Amino acid sequence: MLDEFFDLGPRQGKNILVLPVPYEGTVSFGTGTRLGPEAMFRASVQVESYDPELDLDLADLARFTPLPAVHPPAGGPEAMHRRLAEVLHGLDAANDFLLTLGGDHSIPLPVFEFYRQARPDMVILHVDAHADLRSSYEDSPLSHACIMARARELGIPLFQMGIRSICREQQDFMRAQNPAGLRTLFAWELPEPKEAAAMLRKFTGDRPLYISFDVDGMDPSVIPGTGTPEPGGISYWWMAAFWKELWQGGGPELIGMDVCELAPIHGSQVSETAAVKIIQRVLTAWLGLSGK
Repeated sequence: MLDEFFDLGPRQGKNILVLPVPYEGTVSFGTGTRLGPEAMFRASVQVESYDPELDLDLADLARFTPLPAVHPPAGGPEAMHRRLAEVLHGLDAANDFLLTLGGDHSIPLPVFEFYRQARPDMVILHVDAHADLRSSYEDSPLSHACIMARARELGIPLFQMGIRSICREQQDFMRAQNPAGLRTLFAWELPEPKEAAAMLRKFTGDRPLYISFDVDGMDPSVIPGTGTPEPGGISYWWMAAFWKELWQGGGPELIGMDVCELAPIHGSQVSETAAVKIIQRVLTAWLGLSGK
């Protein structure tokens, strides 16, 4: 279970609540995201908590409290969102750090709403191959392809990285947005990690940050296990360096994070291990380097 996740030392440091959501009710191509949380649980036990590059041990910085998995009720994404909202009602958005493990990328909407109640100035960092800005997809405005359009309707500013697959509708949507509300770094124009981190710091300012991480933002050579892979994604070492630069000596306060769209491949542990390593680097850099 996830209480073993990076927890190789005394239970101390920041409490990370881990919420598994094995849901794939809005997937539109490959399936298997319902198996993502369990795969990350298993992989987490095999990943060392010590980061030799940063010379920091996550076991000294954080402890993990697993929450019961939220299984999909009957009734489609609307019912799933209501169920998630019920679970979140018992948590404290002002103080609780929630790591949500999906599941398809439709699930974070109730989490966005949850945090925005307490932190109305929050910003979302959206890592993804897809912009997810469609107004509706396959007759559902709650599809995984629409999650960031719903976030913008909530008034939450978005900083997107790794995008490389959009339709004309989404391009028009992007061009109509105020730059203060939406900034997109397409995969083919990513600068060096230090420059990208400086851009996000400037965009976020003093506002709190939430990370919504679709694993297909990474190149399929890093995480092949996902339902909608796209070539030309972010490399592992670029991503690892980005988190280091983002929080080196400061950076934004991190209030929560979701990791979605992992669809494990039978007989391989590459994808879930890479996803866990990214989670580890995010939390280690934030807790160990930012001074917050």
